[in-house]
Amino acid sequence: MKKSLHYTTERRFRERRIKEIGEGAIYAEFIVDNGHKNGAERHIITTNGIIIIYNVKTNRLITKLIARPGQIKKYYPDGNYPQEIISIALEHAKMKINY
Repeated sequence: MKKSLHYTTERRFRERRIKEIGEGAIYAEFIVDNGHKNGAERHIITTNGIIIIYNVKTNRLITKLIARPGQIKKYYPDGNYPQEIISIALEHAKMKINY
């Protein structure tokens, strides 16, 4: 898997934490275009409350996030978000491992 410079140089501690938690399986996937100069991103939400972000054009890993509940909820503007993943994200927040 190709990784962005941002990911390889700035996210080592977070990656160790994610390995401890486990990435989980893919739960949902969204294409997000925030107008970034490098183009759209593919955001994958996993069953363990991890958000994995790739560049759509290059398929390079940009970053992984240990999601907070609000980060998961933003993908579901209709309010029909997966409560089981929100609960996991809430536990991560209580443990302060997602900052």
